[in-house]
Amino acid sequence: MSKRTHHPPPEPGRDRPPARPRLAVLRPASGARAVGLIGMLLTSVAHTHAGERRVVIGHDGRMPLERAAGLGVAAKRFAATGQVECGGVRGVGQVTASADVVTSAAHVFFDEAGRPRAAQGRCVFIVDGPEGRQTIPLTPSAQLCGSTSPYGVSGRHDWGAARLAHPIAGIRAYELGTRVKAGDPIAVVAFEGGRKTVDVCHIRDVVTTETGARELRTDCVGFDGMSGAAYLTLDKTPKVLAVHVGFRSADPGAVMAYSDRHYTFGAAIGQVLRRALASAR
Repeated sequence: MSKRTHHPPPEPGRDRPPARPRLAVLRPASGARAVGLIGMLLTSVAHTHAGERRVVIGHDGRMPLERAAGLGVAAKRFAATGQVECGGVRGVGQVTASADVVTSAAHVFFDEAGRPRAAQGRCVFIVDGPEGRQTIPLTPSAQLCGSTSPYGVSGRHDWGAARLAHPIAGIRAYELGTRVKAGDPIAVVAFEGGRKTVDVCHIRDVVTTETGARELRTDCVGFDGMSGAAYLTLDKTPKVLAVHVGFRSADPGAVMAYSDRHYTFGAAIGQVLRRALASAR
């Protein structure tokens, strides 16, 4: 499996799926041509239009966070969500389980060749706290990631965590969720044009391997820059159920109903991640 950072659009007509679509790999390497149907949603730090590429399942219900109160979504509950910039790419992260630990997707921290993105440029967490916007250095660690080669393994292992240079005061860390099943509603908070937006959507399937690693498949909207965003419960104290990895689709640009050929997905919180976060405290 491979992930995709932002790069120039492919040549017209070159990345259309065949008449009978089959799953393939969407290559993200610099200058590469998109040739398949699996995509991970990072964007370049220099790229300012994070919502350029959208994958819509059913309908696009994403809205500015401050307008979501009518859905029972209070903006202040989601203060722990921020942006991760690491080695020239941008994803989403969130303060989780501890005031100095951020969770995200492993491919936010490691590139297509398995190299640490932190070795290629600064790695920081940007979050709006009680004292205004803060930019805090963070240190990804191989011991806190499901894989250091996330582009070559199942998306179920594409989770990661990093330790902040110092705890963030005034922001309540998300707790870890436990039980999840198909049909459960979730909130996914991310950033579009520097503005926090939220999608209230649903888990549509829970896929479990023999090792117990789980993938959550959803009907949530996906877009560039969303990698690492948490799938959160709608409780008064939101809990992290998974981190967003990407999408699989026979035709990513088409608005289609959820199916086994058109969905977004994330790596679920499991025992390995729980142990990693416990060791980071």
